Amino acid sequence: MSEEGISSFFNEVMANEALRRRLGRAGESFLANKRTFDRNVETILDFVNLPSKRDFRELKSRLDHLNGQLTNLNMKIDRMLAGAEAARGGKESPARPRPRKRPSKPASGEPETP
Repeated sequence: MSEEGISSFFNEVMANEALRRRLGRAGESFLANKRTFDRNVETILDFVNLPSKRDFRELKSRLDHLNGQLTNLNMKIDRMLAGAEAARGGKESPARPRPRKRPSKPASGEPETP
């Protein structure tokens, strides 16, 4: 069927009021049946503990939100590190002094040494 044939068919359909109403009702019925079918499939998947499309969409949305938060956090950390490096004048931070070792306690029965 050519483009002209399709166009003339739809023009005839749109010109006929009764046929147009019937097609509209058929489309509405189809969408209602599809919604019912989708709801029933989702109920069955939930019953057998399998994720549905909606579950995956919700999970993707939550992951996208978390990914955005991680990106913002990384940017803030990078800015903080850059600011700290600028404050030091680009020098390496001095090495931390090591904590002193505490003398170990003598075992019971041994004399304490001062």
